[in-house]
Amino acid sequence: MRNLEKDAREMAERRERMLSEGFRVFSQKSIEVVPMQEIATACGLGVATVYRYFRTKADLVIAIGAKIWKEYAVKVEEMYRQRDGDAMNAAEELAFFLDCFIDLYQNHKDVLRFIRNFETYIRHENVSKEDLGVYNAVVDGFARKFHTVYKKAEQDGTLKIGLPETRFFYTILYIMLSASEKFAEGLVYPAEYEEDMTEELDLLKNMILQTYSA
Repeated sequence: MRNLEKDAREMAERRERMLSEGFRVFSQKSIEVVPMQEIATACGLGVATVYRYFRTKADLVIAIGAKIWKEYAVKVEEMYRQRDGDAMNAAEELAFFLDCFIDLYQNHKDVLRFIRNFETYIRHENVSKEDLGVYNAVVDGFARKFHTVYKKAEQDGTLKIGLPETRFFYTILYIMLSASEKFAEGLVYPAEYEEDMTEELDLLKNMILQTYSA
């Protein structure tokens, strides 16, 4: 007689291995050039097994993207608690939000490399908004978290915001994420060919703060 609980546990562990190995491989190479067979080999599985879990390569890529952002969201919540985020004013909470991008660059360059590859792959494959639903839901979670910055600014006046909330969030997200991704991939260097670009991200952070500070 089959042990259904054991089967479910093994299936979950196998799926987790596909996500972990897929992330490792995709963060090192362009997603477009990696065949599913390479992911299967990295997992020690047959490619047919991988396709039983993920109908297409895009499904696997989206699941990985959602997973890594969910995991980072947990870290952001912990950092927020450690810095007593509820007691921050709007300007301080915006600074915290910007610091999260710097943390990504300093401690999670593999995530930034994956996300950059992810964005290129999704555009080239013309993945539908519907298929991206699970991924966008996770990103929208960050937007909901950012909502507290906007509401605090309306109340305490420490930021001057002339943009609608959604545009304000995505403008800052794209500016910081784009810079962090390029730095993580080594696509941008100053004249001295400095490897650590934290100082440049700090400068970008301060420019944003100065732009919106009341």
